[in-house]
Amino acid sequence: MSERVMKMDRNDKSILIRALHAQYREKKASGKPYAEIGQLILRIDATDPGRLRLGDAEYLLARNALNDLRNQRIANGGYTDAADAALANLLRAKVPFHLFGHTR
Repeated sequence: MSERVMKMDRNDKSILIRALHAQYREKKASGKPYAEIGQLILRIDATDPGRLRLGDAEYLLARNALNDLRNQRIANGGYTDAADAALANLLRAKVPFHLFGHTR
């Protein structure tokens, strides 16, 4: 399993939680498993702005949630600036480089 590190400010944190919460409500209402999304929301909420470490599955959840939020706002004629910025930061997330293969 690899991980990526996203540079996250307060605005990114807020819009990411909002996007994931919409996914959480949708999956809960449809009876699909939603515990993984809930755990990610809690972990992001507990993380101070700065760097957010995401595993592969978490990265995909966050990317899909932000993209769905963006598409929903486009369909409703709303602004997508915050979702666009958070999505751009997420897509720029880097895999950490570990000299000599050491991980912490």
